[in-house]
Amino acid sequence: MANQTKLIKNGIIVNTIGEFRANILIKNGIIAALTDTEMQIETDEVIDAQGKYIIPGGVDAHTHMMDPGYTEREDFSTGTMAAAHGGITTVIDHHRTIPAVYSVKELKEKIEYLKDKAVVDFGLKGGGSPDNVSKLKDMWDAGVTGFKMFTCNLHGVKAMLPGNLYNTFKEIKRIGGIALIHCEDDSITSLNEERLKQEGRNDYLSQYEWRSALAERVAVEAVISVAKETGARVVIAHVSQPELLEKIKEARDAGFPIYAESCPHYFYLTLEDLEKKGPWMKFTPPMKTKEAVTAMWDLFNKGYVTTIGSDHCPYPKAAKLPGEKNIWDAPNGIPGVETSMRLMLNAVNDKKTSLNRVVETMCENPAKVYGLYPKKGTIEVGSDADLVILDMDKEETLTNDKIVSKCGWTPYDGMKIKGVPALVMVRGQVVVKDCKVVGKPGMGKFVARIKK
Repeated sequence: MANQTKLIKNGIIVNTIGEFRANILIKNGIIAALTDTEMQIETDEVIDAQGKYIIPGGVDAHTHMMDPGYTEREDFSTGTMAAAHGGITTVIDHHRTIPAVYSVKELKEKIEYLKDKAVVDFGLKGGGSPDNVSKLKDMWDAGVTGFKMFTCNLHGVKAMLPGNLYNTFKEIKRIGGIALIHCEDDSITSLNEERLKQEGRNDYLSQYEWRSALAERVAVEAVISVAKETGARVVIAHVSQPELLEKIKEARDAGFPIYAESCPHYFYLTLEDLEKKGPWMKFTPPMKTKEAVTAMWDLFNKGYVTTIGSDHCPYPKAAKLPGEKNIWDAPNGIPGVETSMRLMLNAVNDKKTSLNRVVETMCENPAKVYGLYPKKGTIEVGSDADLVILDMDKEETLTNDKIVSKCGWTPYDGMKIKGVPALVMVRGQVVVKDCKVVGKPGMGKFVARIKK
């Protein structure tokens, strides 16, 4: 129960700059004390972390749980169980459900609908569209963490062209909000699609030519220009190209609040994977070359990536299968909320990055960017006891039959990894024990943005 007193002893706490040994006292779901000395206190439960690393629970600010409305793909219970399994203790879900969240009315309905469905805590985003600028403030005041929008027509969402972005960004600046924006230029992708279909192309690599690097680059440059003009806070979603990380970092270094989100698939998957597995690797923007992956890791370690999100966008196997014969017949999107942290921990073991950088981009920074810090994203007195005890020595093979998400598959099927979330707590409640989900729907709660 959340109102118990618990003690986690003998652990090594990892933050963004280092690590230190400490015992963690938890009262009523909140971190009550951190001490390197033995606490003489009566507790309901003692957990011996035995020298293992303890990190804050992950904050995944880019998930599509598809509930309500698309529950053949995922529902909020299976999706948040998958999150817990992956060491994610707070998900931020997007607006694209039925009904979509474009006003405070749909927002309140969704909060009520989800109240007993979540295994981990959750925040919500509102949607930004060409015709709802006047409705953003009410959603912001009601606690959304930000507004998701697209520069292209995708997933049935209207494209935000530069004029639309200008009006919306001005309002976001006025209310102190923040946008998360999918960047691909719609005119370029549309022309690419027309040409490829006229040529009879349905091979797997046509996906890479359709959702081209140029389309992403043009859209990112336009968004940066409009964000600079308006001063709005903006996160560029799922950045897939090193040169775009550099452009975003240049803008941020010049004093503009423009941030880069990326995803584990841009650090692990290459065009060779797309060529081999087609629909099971179909997402957008697509992955790039091996050389790009190497450059992405280099810039990640230099601080060019602010947040890592999963872009968890699951589809059932039956929806993806037709793409094996014709890539156009498979939808864009892959699951990822339960593998993201595992992949990044594996990268730590492979000496590609540090555990401190993982904590920064998967825990602390997303909590800060989306207004949940220091309630979430850190291990400090007064913070929620969202904690992950890691087993950095445990080896696993990622396989479809072990996936918790309703979709039942992973693009990383057959991949061997090392380093896992062994025990996961949400506000002091154990939701994963010995790498198995024990949390139940209703344990997770809606978390509104902290208002300042």
